[in-house]
Amino acid sequence: MSPVQSYPQLGLLLLLVIVTLGVAQSSRLPADVGSQPHSISLRRNGVHMCGGCLVSENWILTAAHCLSLGGGQQSYPARSFNVRVGSIQRLTGGQLVPLSEIIIHKNYSSSDAAGSNDLALLKLETPVVLNANTQPIDLATERPPAGSQISFSGWGSSKIEGSLSHALQVANRLSLSASDCQKELFLEQEDLLCLSPVAEDFAGICSGDAGAPAVYNNQLVGIASFFVSGCGSGQPDGYVDVTQHLEWINEIVG
Repeated sequence: MSPVQSYPQLGLLLLLVIVTLGVAQSSRLPADVGSQPHSISLRRNGVHMCGGCLVSENWILTAAHCLSLGGGQQSYPARSFNVRVGSIQRLTGGQLVPLSEIIIHKNYSSSDAAGSNDLALLKLETPVVLNANTQPIDLATERPPAGSQISFSGWGSSKIEGSLSHALQVANRLSLSASDCQKELFLEQEDLLCLSPVAEDFAGICSGDAGAPAVYNNQLVGIASFFVSGCGSGQPDGYVDVTQHLEWINEIVG
């Protein structure tokens, strides 16, 4: 396991790989079969590293820091990764497909503000077979309105020093306005999407959830990038606003 990169001045913890921080997250519930056909498990050398999202038969969208070697444009070899698609179980079912190419966002750098341009596109060696449990998701073209209920799905830890979940889990959070997002996290960047707890329920992204898709109105609005002051702290989680990167994504995916 690798350590989490820390930003003391902001109290931010990036979800670099599998770590064991967390608090009880009661509202993370097991996903129903077929309910998250776009959600995937990104695996390096057979071990789950991050989540991700199927955006076409050939392409996955995830967080750049899951694959970046040294925090920049260079990635680990594509041949060391595969993805599990079409299953709500992390260790079994669905389709296992190797990667043929990794494209980290041209403006990503771990030395920049947390979450900025934290995206990577993964080309699959062969197209996935589409069925009821395996479907790409449409990309949103507009940021969700403040106060919208957003769902996310991932295999992350759900309790203090807990292990990854065997079953895909889902939970809901509320979107903040861009201005409130920047105020809450003391960050100023256009592609930051903040998701806050629903009422007193602090369920949010945790260790192993990096790259997890955030969905509103059956469209992808965000990719999980970081959590604040430990997962489930009650602070907003940081996602990359997919709507700010449509040109880059569409240029590659077509």
